[in-house]
Amino acid sequence: MRVWVRVVIVVVLCVTLGGLFVHAEITEDELSPYPDAADLSTGYESYVGQQLMVFGTVTETGDGGIDIRVESDGTAITLRVTETTTAVESGGVVQVYGTLEPEQTIAAERVEVVNSSRWAEFYKYGASAIGAFGFLLLFFRYWRIDRDTWTLEARDG
Repeated sequence: MRVWVRVVIVVVLCVTLGGLFVHAEITEDELSPYPDAADLSTGYESYVGQQLMVFGTVTETGDGGIDIRVESDGTAITLRVTETTTAVESGGVVQVYGTLEPEQTIAAERVEVVNSSRWAEFYKYGASAIGAFGFLLLFFRYWRIDRDTWTLEARDG
């Protein structure tokens, strides 16, 4: 296959992928049936009694529940999550599913810890980066790119 044909194929695939990104961004709000922080900050009382799913950063923990800071579209709101015994540190990230109650409270049906502490995210991405580096190291140890034909070839030995 000629080089210009490969370039055209790569360009078409990249444009298609870019179009899918744009489509996902435009239709994102239609995919979630739950209100976000921007919706809650403008009309909180209209959502009381409805099911809610939010991601938030834990700002405070206590016996009666946890306080989380939920952000979306540049708007932030602090909510109190009750009826949970989930172990998470301040600064951790949680996903909460429950019923919205008055006075910025969520009666949690389910709380999932995404990152249990501030360092969990660094560990997650650090371990992924080390794994990707190891894969690339081994890949290019056994394979090489032939620049004349722009193909991958197995290395000798």
